Amino acid sequence: MEAEYESLLFYTKIRWLSRGKVLARLFELRHEAREFLLTQNMLEICHHLYDDYWIPKLAYMADILKRLNEFNKKMQGRNENILTCSDKL
Repeated sequence: MEAEYESLLFYTKIRWLSRGKVLARLFELRHEAREFLLTQNMLEICHHLYDDYWIPKLAYMADILKRLNEFNKKMQGRNENILTCSDKL
């Protein structure tokens, strides 16, 4: 389909940070995902990708989780302690 990505990521409970990446990738590939779901006759799922109310919610959730992932990564590291983490918070 000439998309930028060749695959869609799947969420695993092992790494909750992947949830933000999955939603971001789904948002970027929403047109390709819609075409695929139509070819598979999954209309009950596909109607969300046409919904002008649901798509902005998806984009918002992807952005929020991206920012939470970035914040979480800043709070980790060898030189982090309660004082530096509270400053970042």
